[in-house]
Amino acid sequence: MLLEVLELRERIEEAETEAEVEEMRRDNEERVAKSVRVLEEAFARDNIEAARREAVRLRYWVNVGDTLREWERGKPVLLHH
Repeated sequence: MLLEVLELRERIEEAETEAEVEEMRRDNEERVAKSVRVLEEAFARDNIEAARREAVRLRYWVNVGDTLREWERGKPVLLHH
């Protein structure tokens, strides 16, 4: 997962247009929605360990979303953990 986040960070840094970033935003919104579903299922099964792991994943995707919303061409990309 960390590799995926780092690759996405590079793509954000290399983005030249709002359209490129918008596509990444849509993809990330799908990741967030999937992660929320997995988290809900883990809680429904009372699987605290799976919920904990997915909560960490969700936090990464939320941070990526924040970065994408704040994107400006040429502005350094900072992902918070």
